[in-house]
Amino acid sequence: MSLLLEHFAISLENLYKGEPWIGVTFYEHLSRIDARQAIKTFEGSNNTWQIVNHVIFWHQRAQRYMHNEAPEQDGDLPDFYMPENNGEENWQATLHRLSHSFEQIVATIRKFPEKELFDTFPGTGNKAIYYIQGLAEHDAYHLGQIVMLHKYA
Repeated sequence: MSLLLEHFAISLENLYKGEPWIGVTFYEHLSRIDARQAIKTFEGSNNTWQIVNHVIFWHQRAQRYMHNEAPEQDGDLPDFYMPENNGEENWQATLHRLSHSFEQIVATIRKFPEKELFDTFPGTGNKAIYYIQGLAEHDAYHLGQIVMLHKYA
């Protein structure tokens, strides 16, 4: 296994439920947010629930790129999806989907062939490493948004 790919996988694991450099994790922070809090916005922003679904959306998309699959498939939820049913049970199901998406993307990264890191994903114009490294940057950014929403919304 590539040390670089392992580094990316560990970075994502840490952001979800580890000890990331930024000092906050999705798991730790989202476990304190209920469905009512997850739908609050701040001055027209997306809400926490939409951001969580956006993170899941991009994990799924990157995973499909790595498997050379179509990025959009029948039955996919749209980006920044907000369900009509915004009750607690559905929020908990969304959090379960987030956990599963982290598990799946980390496993996919660990299995990704190192020799393909600098190959362009078909239809994107971007190299594999762009997406794999970008996931940690993307997720950390949105985790920061969630923290700020929870503080100010």
